Amino acid sequence: MEFLHDVLRAGEAARRTAVPNDPTGTAGRRAYEAHVRTIRELHIERERWARLVHGRLELVCNADRSVAMGVMVGDAATGQASLFPKNARRRGPATDMVTRANAAEGAPHVQTALFVAGAGPDGVALSDEEAFALKTWFLLSYRTQIGETVRIDCELSQPKRASDLCSWCSGMFL
Repeated sequence: MEFLHDVLRAGEAARRTAVPNDPTGTAGRRAYEAHVRTIRELHIERERWARLVHGRLELVCNADRSVAMGVMVGDAATGQASLFPKNARRRGPATDMVTRANAAEGAPHVQTALFVAGAGPDGVALSDEEAFALKTWFLLSYRTQIGETVRIDCELSQPKRASDLCSWCSGMFL
């Protein structure tokens, strides 16, 4: 966890490569891509984790496939100990799936077949049982800029409710 700030710094550096003539959203996409790449590279290199694409979620998971980590953009409550952040983007069935697994809710069979993606050369694929047991954490970040000053609030959290996919708990504030 000590290197999660490196993940945020990599995203900010990538964001700053966008120029006004790039398509709308380029800076945010580049930041997201750098966040995913960096969180994977650091965990793979330092902790022997593996790349995981789980229900269209770009994650990295530990060797025993019990814990995974990903990145998401939060709202202004992100990083505030007394508040409950919401994710900034609408989430789909893949996030619902990991939310249910985090809460140990739902049927014992998780339909991962709907979201199967190849594990790739250095990635892993989960069995249905592993998918149901997987605890997924997200590095949630919220970026604000005033003039030349950028502030990034962040926390490591798990989604709390599958019903709205935007209430988070179990936060670790960074």
